[in-house]
Amino acid sequence: MKQWIDEYWEREALPALMEFGTIPNVSPAFDHAWSEHGHMDRAAAFLKTWAEGRDVPGMMVELMRPDMRTPLLFIEIPGEGETVLMYGHLDKQPPMLPWREGLDPWSPVREGDLLYGRGIADDGYSLFAALGAVEAALKSGAKIPRICIMIEASEESGSLDLEHYVAVLQERIGTPRIVITLDSEDRGGDRLWLTQSLRGLVNGLLTVETIPGTMHSGLASGVVPSTGRIMRMLLSRIENPVTGHIINEVINPPLDAHKKEYASAVAKAVPDFLDGYELPRGLAAAADTLPELVANNLVRAGLEVTGITGLPTAEGSGNVMVGKLTARLSMRIPPGVDPDTVATELKRVLEEEPPYGAHVTFTPTDGGWGWIAKPFTTETLARITEASSECYSAPFGQSGIGASIPFVEIMVRTFPHSEHVLTGILSQSSHAHGPNENMSIEKVKKLTHFVAVLISNRS
Repeated sequence: MKQWIDEYWEREALPALMEFGTIPNVSPAFDHAWSEHGHMDRAAAFLKTWAEGRDVPGMMVELMRPDMRTPLLFIEIPGEGETVLMYGHLDKQPPMLPWREGLDPWSPVREGDLLYGRGIADDGYSLFAALGAVEAALKSGAKIPRICIMIEASEESGSLDLEHYVAVLQERIGTPRIVITLDSEDRGGDRLWLTQSLRGLVNGLLTVETIPGTMHSGLASGVVPSTGRIMRMLLSRIENPVTGHIINEVINPPLDAHKKEYASAVAKAVPDFLDGYELPRGLAAAADTLPELVANNLVRAGLEVTGITGLPTAEGSGNVMVGKLTARLSMRIPPGVDPDTVATELKRVLEEEPPYGAHVTFTPTDGGWGWIAKPFTTETLARITEASSECYSAPFGQSGIGASIPFVEIMVRTFPHSEHVLTGILSQSSHAHGPNENMSIEKVKKLTHFVAVLISNRS
């Protein structure tokens, strides 16, 4: 099986993945004219044609594309007994230039074990890994369960069309025994990593207005209240400015015993948790102990200002006070906390009794739930352990992600009685979303092998 998978990737999947990587099918959130440009439809059609050419008996490949929605590739493969659902996505982040010399986001390049290109690691490999695993299992003589594969095209935009598609397909899919999600993080080392938690998210725009237009900063300071200072005062209502701790308990409730235990377990399982962050020499982490850092990142709320409108660049600025500032706030919220409740609380806390009587508004823009996994059943845990032992040199690890992945909440809510195996090949060095995105070829081969063993019935 391993030899077949190695040859499959080298001879067939990698060349196809590189061709797929040349298509600039940027997700709708970053290309509002995506439908007119046609790149998304071209990418989906390319994957459909490639899938139809695979040697999988009885496979049905359907490309769904209702008006006004991004496409979705749905594949059904007959098998025995239970259903296994696999998920991936085909839409891509924008190029985010510049890439280093010799690399281009839309011209995939292989350098040793790494394949560079936008959308290669996130998440172009997913269909090739899913179908490669099915073929490998069948060619090894194993029996497989019924397989369904969903490849959506709006994940990088918050999976805006996935809710529609899972509602349409839910009856056809049924209740999967296992949902395998091929779009998550790899913590490093020669082992399989499973994602067990995600934080939720509330984004919004905070606007502070004082005077119309601008004034000379020397003439105005000390008389006209500063918009920047007012914004700092408002943010201090929800965040301790020294520690970064979110002080509002509606947004950031105290950790219960389960979350404390979970954070401690992850800290023990990932002693090199900090390594991927590459903190510059002399820069201290945001907490003193590893369990506290893990808890901060995985199960507590955290605030970041990700953009500001209204300030000129430092090089182009003068002695000017601006009368209006708008900041984009990104509030990560703990698993299990309702994003609508958080959005309402942020609006209340930020807008009430504004300092100096300034005009303050907070407008939530988007958000989503976090997730923390239920323990695997004994049977599924045994199957994961067996498959991991066969494909990797170390036992599998379990960790979490401090970010948010909206499709996970949709899939868990749609299939609440399924067991969710969330895994992938993305690491800090994969540079997903940023310049120089790359995929480890060795890691994708091993992940394909793991999935093949997991779905194989060798009895």
